Amino acid sequence: MSNKPTPRKPRHNRHPSNRIPAISDYESDAAITTSRYEAPPPRTNTELNLSVLQRYLPSISRILSIAANAVVYTFDNASQGWEKSGIEGTMFVCAQTPLPEDPDHRPRACVFVLSRRGLDNVIVDLAKVGHVEIMGELVILKVEGHWEEGEKIVGLWIHNDEEGTRATNGAIIEESWKIARAAGTVVDEGPRPEAGPAMQAIGRPLTLNELFGRQQAAGGS
Repeated sequence: MSNKPTPRKPRHNRHPSNRIPAISDYESDAAITTSRYEAPPPRTNTELNLSVLQRYLPSISRILSIAANAVVYTFDNASQGWEKSGIEGTMFVCAQTPLPEDPDHRPRACVFVLSRRGLDNVIVDLAKVGHVEIMGELVILKVEGHWEEGEKIVGLWIHNDEEGTRATNGAIIEESWKIARAAGTVVDEGPRPEAGPAMQAIGRPLTLNELFGRQQAAGGS
């Protein structure tokens, strides 16, 4: 009779189905997340600026030029002098898509001053401008309309630098005005149906009547 011990069968540790450990380490989660959700490609400054402007005015299709610092002036017919409007910030000269109801698909353009001092942005439809003149440090826009107190004249002071930002922007405003003026597509002032979410949240931009009216109120106080 043999006294050799009988070898034991290896034991298998069985986990109940509700006790199976889950794999949740950081590297595994990160790998799964990366494979499913790839990071969006980086956007240029122009693309970022365009997305911001389109939140105000979705019809803006392209930024033609940018001035990092511009100040809006209004011309007072009574005193025959320039007055600061209180609006200053980044200025954009923009091309816009044609109006949906325009069968001729005529081009549009505007000057958009995004105020850094408040919510009162200024948008000038270049098709409404009767004359553009570059005089000294100002780009002068003479806006046509049914004004009781005379024509509205807006002056844009653009900070100059080594790259000649003032001259470049002035030339692009003048060229864009000629194209928009020749097309003749004018959008009436008032609530804009094309307003984006940002404009809907803060209200429409200042109209020229409101801009000049505010200047007259400030002068009379």
